[in-house]
Amino acid sequence: MWLLLKGEIELKLFSIVIPVYNVEDYLSECLDSIINQITQNQLDCEILLIDDGSTDNSGTICDQYCEKYEDYISVYHNENQGLLLTRRFGYKKAKGEYILNCDSDDLLDENMLNRLKNVIEKFSFPDLIFFNYYSFDGENKEIVTHDIFSNDKECVVTKENVYDKYFKSQDIVSMWCKIYKRECIDLSNDYKKFGKFGTGEDTLQTIELINNASTFVYLNESLYLYRMGTGMTRRFDENYYFSFKKIFDEIARQKDAWNIDNFNTLFAIKVLQTSARTITQSRYKKWNSFSEQKTFLSKISSDCYFIESIRYLDEIKPYLKKDYIVLLKLLKENKLNKICFMLRIRNLIG
Repeated sequence: MWLLLKGEIELKLFSIVIPVYNVEDYLSECLDSIINQITQNQLDCEILLIDDGSTDNSGTICDQYCEKYEDYISVYHNENQGLLLTRRFGYKKAKGEYILNCDSDDLLDENMLNRLKNVIEKFSFPDLIFFNYYSFDGENKEIVTHDIFSNDKECVVTKENVYDKYFKSQDIVSMWCKIYKRECIDLSNDYKKFGKFGTGEDTLQTIELINNASTFVYLNESLYLYRMGTGMTRRFDENYYFSFKKIFDEIARQKDAWNIDNFNTLFAIKVLQTSARTITQSRYKKWNSFSEQKTFLSKISSDCYFIESIRYLDEIKPYLKKDYIVLLKLLKENKLNKICFMLRIRNLIG
């Protein structure tokens, strides 16, 4: 068994934090994918199940697993707080040297924990390790990310490269595509001001992790199975962009700490990617009229972050999808009717 000592406190290697909310159909499969690895490899881990006020049978399933595997499963039943604060609650309870996040409808690859343990040893306990993931439909899996930093199987990554990737893509943002030392989490940070923050909570928390970490490793293997079709697919959150505005505020507030020469350009990439993604997803809403949809689009075009960032559009085209570039140009030129028409045509053709 792997055991670490820090002062008088016994530390486990991994704390696996799992927020749970109304996932009775998937929770057992998720937990089995973790428990099988712990028992087979005799890994010293803990699993923290935080029931975020579930109204189905999820809480009962948590208790059943805790009773059966009481040596390494802990359960907490809370009132609904949303994903961000539920994760933060788990971090405060964690006793592991490293924190691994897992969504309660997803799975860990069968050799994930052992593979991460070996990489931790090989690279002398790095602060943060990134890895790839699969999409998963319940039966089949497909590689989503690969060669994020390098085509090498394993490599050290500089902080500058991590910052660059954070702004230019979504590949390292999700909380479950990395593990990190518990010390990278600043538990004194008050995230309650964000309330029941769901959209973008991983983008927000990744800022903290990168800023607090010093050593980074990339493992070019897919170790996590992200279940498709149980989240926000084909649903539109009208507050999506404006939730991200809170994240933009946080990034801008910490601008000096990032110490990046091309910060404004990188920041513009993040803002315009979010703007275009919001426009594209808005086609899933049944708008009462073109006028209502145009009013929504005009709120984005008049936002200060969009106005500042759109000036960099020509410079950052290589980091935007082609259809994003078209939509952003139209929004810049206030051609809202054309955007609405394009989105409705796209809906018709699927």
